[in-house]
Amino acid sequence: MTPLLNAPALLPGLSLKLEYQNPSLSIKHRSLPMTLLARAEAGRIGRNTTLVIMTAGSAGVSVAWAASQIGCKALLLMPEGAPDSVVNYARWLGADVERRPHPQLQELLDAHRAMPGSHVVEQLSDPELIVHYRAVGEELLRQAPGAAAVTVAAGTCASLMGIAEALAPAGVAVYAAEPAEAAVLSGEPWRPHNIPGLAPPAPTRLFRREAVAGIVPVASELAWTTAREALAVCGEPVGPSSGAAIAAARMLRARGVAGDIVAVCSSHMVTSL
Repeated sequence: MTPLLNAPALLPGLSLKLEYQNPSLSIKHRSLPMTLLARAEAGRIGRNTTLVIMTAGSAGVSVAWAASQIGCKALLLMPEGAPDSVVNYARWLGADVERRPHPQLQELLDAHRAMPGSHVVEQLSDPELIVHYRAVGEELLRQAPGAAAVTVAAGTCASLMGIAEALAPAGVAVYAAEPAEAAVLSGEPWRPHNIPGLAPPAPTRLFRREAVAGIVPVASELAWTTAREALAVCGEPVGPSSGAAIAAARMLRARGVAGDIVAVCSSHMVTSL
């Protein structure tokens, strides 16, 4: 269970769910390692397998961590602007990393689907990943009873959907935070933005609009400045996706959402720099 931190200095009634305290530094640790380790136990993945994922950062670190535990290889296909900190850490975990323009990444991923020995991690379309994120919502019901709303930064949307599924029976409203420059969940076209891990160029197939109470667009610059503010007042090195979730909580309060709000802090700043 990851900790819940009260953060009234950021917003009265706000708490932060510190998901970056998972072993691979992000909320992705909830699903990707568990899924891959289960597949290894079932014999679908072995030491001669190469795990392949197209990723902007955090998911790649979690896959590299899983590969280190399974004893197999990992190949991370990352955009040209992927942070050196992520690339270096993934390589330290034993993964190979290729940085290419996005169209080339998609071509490489498609080629690996047909390669013997490659196991492609389909984080944009695999509904199996959603199930593991329900645990986050279940923990929130115990840690923050009576919370009125939860904000979750949306990338692949697997964590968003899993948390929303767990909180729906309790009537807790879950809101998606996405980049204002690429408000794809709101129906806008994809455009470049600067919140790593959110609104990937390839569309997710996991988002269900009816599962969330609303979508809150957050400008990239605001996400980064809010993350820095969280460090200054709480001492927590949250990444910009977490900054987006915190900024979304503030926007909801300004719109009249009363009661306690939890912002899910999905990743560590080191996976964004």
